[in-house]
Order: sequence, then structure tokens, then C-alpha cells
Amino acid sequence: MKRENNKLYALTLLIAAPAWIALLAAKGRGSVGINWPTAILGAVWIPALTLAALLALTGVLVLLHEATKRIHEWKRRRKVARTLWESMEGLTLNNIGPIYGIRRQPGEKNRSYKRRILKAARTLDTVNVQNAPTPATGQKLDAIAKKHGLRRYPRETDEQLQNRLREAVLKNLEGGRKNGRV
Repeated sequence: MKRENNKLYALTLLIAAPAWIALLAAKGRGSVGINWPTAILGAVWIPALTLAALLALTGVLVLLHEATKRIHEWKRRRKVARTLWESMEGLTLNNIGPIYGIRRQPGEKNRSYKRRILKAARTLDTVNVQNAPTPATGQKLDAIAKKHGLRRYPRETDEQLQNRLREAVLKNLEGGRKNGRV
């Protein structure tokens, strides 16, 4: 047998032996209403009940330990996910801010930086068009139009094709016809 099991049996006997002696003494005085064979067999059933109670207590402690480990792991994963989300949000804000002419101040939190960007976004004249993406023109615009089933008309300008393309995409999103003729 392993040494740990011997400790458990010794603890069981240490608890059960005085309980059995107390049971015999109580039976001798007549304060316990059980018969003598049951009291004498207490040398077997008292340690068995004690061992069962100790094993049940050990099982409960193991289950509590496993639950605690799961909770700690869940909290750790949640903290990592939150950190990744915040860093991703920070990178996104760092890319959007310069469009509106807003630079992040040293040590500035995402929340205050986001508020400053939104405040600047409400004012249209602060938009820095140089950092904003430019609309497609020329052959690139023709390729995009072709994907949506449109062709450039003779002597049609890029601006006119962009407008037709916008209308076609909106119609398509609203569930209209797939070709770009409105």
C-alpha cells in the first residue's frame, strides 16, 4: 500500500476507535438504545463510516480545487482576450485619428482618444483628406464597375461612372436588379 493510504487508514482508526469505545460505554450505561451485537460490530461499521466520510470530504475538496482551477483559467483567458481587444482597438484608433488630424497624446487611454476623434469627426472641416483613401479612377474604376456588371459609356467621366456604380451597389444591397442600369 502507498504511504498516503496508510495515513488515511490511521486517521480513520484514530477517529473511529474513541468513537467505538464511547459507544460501548454508552451502551453499558444504557443511554444508547441499540443491541449488544450491533455495538460490538461497531468496531467494523464505525471505521467504515468514518472512512466513507473522509473519502467523501476528500472528493468534495478535489472537486472544489478543480473548480477553482477552471475559474482561474477562465479569468486568465478573459484577461488575455480583453488585452488583445484593447490593443486591437488602440491600433484601429491610431489609424483613424490622423484622418481627422488627431494624434494620440503620450499615455492617453483609448476611451479619451476615441472621444477626441469622435468630437473631431463631428466637425467636417477638420477632415484631413490627404490621409483618407482616394476613390478609384481610370482602369481601376473600370475593373470595379465590371465586377458589378457595369461598362463605361462613351465619353463618360470617372465621376459619372462612380455615381452609377454607387447607385448600382445601393440597389443591389436593397435587393434591386443586379445590373447597374437604374
